[in-house]
Amino acid sequence: MITYYFPPVIYGSGIRVLNFAKYLTQYGWNSTVLTLNHSTFNVLKDFSLSERVKESGIKVYAVNLIKVFSKIASANYPNVKREISAEILSYLYKIASLNEPEEIWKSRATKLGEKILKSEKYNAIIAFVPPLSTAQVGAYLAKKFKIPLIIDYSFIQNQKKSPSKTEEKLLRTSHSVIVDNRKIKDHLLQNYLFLDYNLVKIIPTGFEPFEFQNYVASSDDKFTLTFSSGKIGGKKIKLVLNALAYLSKKEQLFKKSLLLNLIGIPTNEVINLITKFQLKDNIRIYLNLNRENYIKTLLSSDFLLYLDDFDISNIPYDYAAVEKPYIAIVDGSNSFRYIIGDQKNSLIADTNEPSSIVLAFEKAFELFLNDRKLTPKINIENYDINRIIINLVRELENFVYD
Repeated sequence: MITYYFPPVIYGSGIRVLNFAKYLTQYGWNSTVLTLNHSTFNVLKDFSLSERVKESGIKVYAVNLIKVFSKIASANYPNVKREISAEILSYLYKIASLNEPEEIWKSRATKLGEKILKSEKYNAIIAFVPPLSTAQVGAYLAKKFKIPLIIDYSFIQNQKKSPSKTEEKLLRTSHSVIVDNRKIKDHLLQNYLFLDYNLVKIIPTGFEPFEFQNYVASSDDKFTLTFSSGKIGGKKIKLVLNALAYLSKKEQLFKKSLLLNLIGIPTNEVINLITKFQLKDNIRIYLNLNRENYIKTLLSSDFLLYLDDFDISNIPYDYAAVEKPYIAIVDGSNSFRYIIGDQKNSLIADTNEPSSIVLAFEKAFELFLNDRKLTPKINIENYDINRIIINLVRELENFVYD
């Protein structure tokens, strides 16, 4: 498995890769992960998940980004001793005119991949994207060692851009394409018409049921909304904060009872908006939550706030796992099909109609005041990664190199 993001760094497909690698071993498939020895994501590191990696017995090979800091790679799980800043890395890839910052690791990942494949036999290579550099490494190794290549999409970047020639070439060389959700599948089929509908398989990220069973949600007299995402700009959150600011002025009880948890939102733009809308006293910002505290925060909410973006692959499935009602703020009626869970037990608003966002919050607050809770009706087994992973095993058993 080739991935740019892997624990202890929690970003993008990190948890997805960990679950895939972990549960493949339960069905007789040994997993090895080729990743980057990250030194630029200090605020996104969660070492509790690193312990899970060690317990799983997964082999992890980590490429070091800057050669002068240490050896080219380590067969043991990485222990970063020297750090470089994200600003320095950004400056370096701009000088080198790289299409994406992640391209800086390709040559080292390819060399280490060759060493691994020469010493051990593998039946398939799974490259987790984004970034596309992982698929480029995987495609090179798959061709050289005559191993089937699977490209897995946990989310998509730059959805509105024209089709990429590099991405098209990689997709043509792959034996199968796996995606996390229907939205990604539709995007790929619309942009790359040569793809066969049945070639693109949907295998959701899923979640670990045991993570959500041992916590008791803390009671709070306030109406608590929690929104979780890795990266958002002021444009999307402004709609939400504007609606909340309007209701706070209209209804004093709403203002006194409101508590909004924003997980992973360190942008100054959002903080400035909070101050502008005079909501500062009602908002908590969590910049670096480990997995355990993240789940506790989700469980303590009355409503989860869900913007229709799959920026972080595991978020929609964590929403399903906590079995909490959510307010889904989507972009147009066509996005309704992508909502996780049962729409009847959720409140849906449209970003093109700001008034609908206000109405959704009003309805949620009304339910809160009257002690009436929406009860999501979700088939939890559909999101259990341990059950879902068997679909991938069946696919792997049928792969034969052309």
